[in-house]
Amino acid sequence: MRIRIIGLPLLFVSGLSQAQVTPLEQHDDADARLLPFSRCFSHVPLLAETGQTDTDAPISVTAEVLNATRDGKILYRGDVEVIQGERRLNTDYMELEQQSRDVLAEGNIRLTDGTITVESDTRLTGNLTTKDTELDQARYQLHGDPGRGEAQLAQLTGASGQVDLSSASYTTCPPGEEVWQLKASTVTVEQDEIFGEAWNAVLWLGDVPVFYFPYLKFPVKNERQSGLLYPTLEISGDNGTDFRLPYYWNIAPNYDATITPRYMEKRGTMAQLEFRYLPVEGQNGILYGEYLSSDDSLSDDPELADEEWRDDARWLFHWRHNARFDEEGHWRGNVDYTQVASWDYAYLDDFNPPVGTEVDDQLLQSFRGGYYDRHWQLTTEVRDYQVLEPNLATQPFQLMPALVLNSYRGLGDVDLALDSELTRFGNDNDTTYEATRFHAEPRLVYSVVDQAGVQVKADIGAYYTHYEQDIPSTLAPFYREQWGFDSDTLDSSVDRLLPRLRLNAGLVFDREARWFEQDFTQTLEPQLQYLYVPYEDQDNIGLYDTTNMRQDYYSLFSDRRFAGLDRISDANQLTAGFTSRIYDDSGTERLRLALAQSFNFTPPRVRLYPGEELDDTKRSFLTFEGDLNLDNNWFIHGEAQQDTRNQRLAAGNLTLEYNEQGKLAQFGFRHLNQAYFSESLSDDLNQIGGTVFWPVAPQWSVVGGHYRDIELQRNIDTLIGLRYDSCCWAVSLVWEQWQKEDKLFNPTSTTQETSIGLRFEMKGFSSLGTGSEFKPGTRLLPYYRPFNLNN
Repeated sequence: MRIRIIGLPLLFVSGLSQAQVTPLEQHDDADARLLPFSRCFSHVPLLAETGQTDTDAPISVTAEVLNATRDGKILYRGDVEVIQGERRLNTDYMELEQQSRDVLAEGNIRLTDGTITVESDTRLTGNLTTKDTELDQARYQLHGDPGRGEAQLAQLTGASGQVDLSSASYTTCPPGEEVWQLKASTVTVEQDEIFGEAWNAVLWLGDVPVFYFPYLKFPVKNERQSGLLYPTLEISGDNGTDFRLPYYWNIAPNYDATITPRYMEKRGTMAQLEFRYLPVEGQNGILYGEYLSSDDSLSDDPELADEEWRDDARWLFHWRHNARFDEEGHWRGNVDYTQVASWDYAYLDDFNPPVGTEVDDQLLQSFRGGYYDRHWQLTTEVRDYQVLEPNLATQPFQLMPALVLNSYRGLGDVDLALDSELTRFGNDNDTTYEATRFHAEPRLVYSVVDQAGVQVKADIGAYYTHYEQDIPSTLAPFYREQWGFDSDTLDSSVDRLLPRLRLNAGLVFDREARWFEQDFTQTLEPQLQYLYVPYEDQDNIGLYDTTNMRQDYYSLFSDRRFAGLDRISDANQLTAGFTSRIYDDSGTERLRLALAQSFNFTPPRVRLYPGEELDDTKRSFLTFEGDLNLDNNWFIHGEAQQDTRNQRLAAGNLTLEYNEQGKLAQFGFRHLNQAYFSESLSDDLNQIGGTVFWPVAPQWSVVGGHYRDIELQRNIDTLIGLRYDSCCWAVSLVWEQWQKEDKLFNPTSTTQETSIGLRFEMKGFSSLGTGSEFKPGTRLLPYYRPFNLNN
């Protein structure tokens, strides 16, 4: 017989739930479902989907036998179950002392509240008035997390919500596979505290104790509190033993800081400071700095005895700030500023700081802000760069500042647009020209035909640019020798007005097809464009932000031949191209092929440099791009630019990839013909290589990468790694060798750097290691997917 009684609260379960180490999402109770991951997590119950159980929820008790004694006890025997919402207690026997309100449960005790399950084969004692509970020989398992452990005694203080565990353990390993455990003599968790505390904690690997913590704090809530963070230890050839011990300072709810002493055996002790702030709603930022008073590896090098900077401090400063000044987000601003010592070209390579925007050995220093509206934007920016490369003949120009106004408005079949800017270009070199540039570009786009499958647009506009150039009496030799500029060739005041006409038409045809017993849809999308811009000699204008534009299929349909505004190329050309796509019956794009070429009725006469030879060809490269998704596992991407006049391949690349359920293999080839890229190449570029990430057994994986320069007959980057991955721990060994530039001592040379990395990870607790990480790609050429399909 089953007996149901209403009115017994589950006070002890609410106390145990405070012992969680990390905040968890909530799913169904353990009895309902188990995590469908793998054998590693088959023992882990899901979190309850609802929130914490309402203490006012009805309580029910069922048991096979109910007895009441003369001394005021109520006895429950046989399959006793107490339920209040998500909370549940199961036991063989339970008694309630009505006068003292003491509770005793014995045999097969199981407590759960949807976030943690606690079991015991002995007994539980508690009091409904004080809400204090004790549980002997407890075993606990977190829900939705592999964390679990044991405790000889669990004491729950109801008034304060404090949980005390004696002789407790913690691991993320499955039962019977405890490769590592953290054992402590005492663990204390309080309901209102952010951190729990453990005393006399020992980390065990199997049956061997390997590390002792006299005192350890661990988070039990997703809140912040000052204290030491976990240290990190690395070993490298350049730095030797590299040890960091961060201290976190919770200054205020909207301010915090992390202070990190960093000891490097071969360099010295560095101070690192990160300060984060949220001053007002809509604004946030980070101030970050590093300081090393002197670098022992430089000070002790006899070859640097004559270098003034060898004993100087090495430092970095970084500031990033984002601001929204109104609720609608119209007024915005941001800062991205990074700087190192002026001589320290190798700082980022030596110390690998976690901040800074570096592109082509240049650190960005930018202040930007403005007003953003749906139809127009007005922005201003002050920008500079710190070049991390010595002995440069020129320095990049500074924006001091730039003021940009863009506007766009659609009026049915007509679109109106305006792009304009006023920019001051500055330079710290006294033998370099400077300028103030004003540019305005109004456009009118008329949709002649805009129907399904047919689009014809007419784009009419103009380029107006005015320059006020400050030209020194003597320019740096670089400008004359490399670019062909001289003080006499540049004009102090220049006006340039160029009209522009562009007509663009596109069609889309599609048909149903059936191949390999499957239904497909194939499209054919021809595109035709005519562009006219008259010629104007622009050799009297210096180069401030302009270079050649990389040619691909999409750039052929642009109205620009140069990136930047200092050169507006003349054009009298027709561009023809087509794209063909194949979709399967589910709408997945399986194939895309694109081919295009431009035909010049008059060869362009505008050149980038005054000394540059004009190309009299009337045809652009025949440009091809293709992507193939064979079966959602095999992918192919290819690009090619063919010089149809000389029948030479100017540039091309091909990538083949296999990617399926953790198995990855990618192979690639890249070619650039030096005849067409003489500015950046002294010889043809032919590079070949690939990367692989492959499970070779249920718990073993290999990773590899190799890239080689065929022309120079040298390896660019090579990586080989092996990893063993179990349910709760992993170990990986990685060997890598790569080309490293010597920016401080000999910038024109490279050396082979080698590292051997060993990483040991205790999942859910900590990791320790050094060297390259176990992942696809290499240090110099990280893995990425170049595919452009729409799925």
